[in-house]
Amino acid sequence: MMQRQFKHFALPVLLCSSVLMTACNDRDGTPSPNDKVQSEDKVMQELITEPVKAFEKTPDDPHDIAMLTDFDTRFTQMSDEMEDELVKMQENGSLTEEFAYNRKRDNIQSALNMLKQLNLKTQQGRYIQGLMAEYWQAQAKLYDEHKDKKAEPIKNSADQAKGLGEFLHAQEQLEHWQSQYPDMKQAETKKAEVAKSGTTESGY
Repeated sequence: MMQRQFKHFALPVLLCSSVLMTACNDRDGTPSPNDKVQSEDKVMQELITEPVKAFEKTPDDPHDIAMLTDFDTRFTQMSDEMEDELVKMQENGSLTEEFAYNRKRDNIQSALNMLKQLNLKTQQGRYIQGLMAEYWQAQAKLYDEHKDKKAEPIKNSADQAKGLGEFLHAQEQLEHWQSQYPDMKQAETKKAEVAKSGTTESGY
């Protein structure tokens, strides 16, 4: 499960190193081995997560778990669709750095908007929400700074990974919380399917 979650949490980091690798390399040359090692070390440091925090159970736990799980499902679908779109465009030669930048920035803003709309009732729920929001706010700031420096593409994966450890900690916190309510799993899956269906229908 963490592998799937890491995929879309780290999407802003991964896309420049995969989909846009050719464009980045052509424009900026090949980084030195020392630069690569230092950057990788910084990324690994960012991936260190805090231990799961203990919260008392409350009657509102199921509500907040469902809300956060639904957010995760909807945002995962949105991110996967964006990634598929960019990969296809890269394969047929129609992808530009500007388009990829705009799509990724839109995706970041969507995450922030969706998180803001969550009406969470518990301390643990708001704690997880806050960690997630902080990460995406940092990503939004990074992309906005890049917009003013178009001649300097976002190529430093260490910069893009800032705060990712906290985001992954939020996911571990949510998984731990979910494990305390195993009977919710089936109900949450159904809710996610309903939400997905509703989003699809609203697009027509």
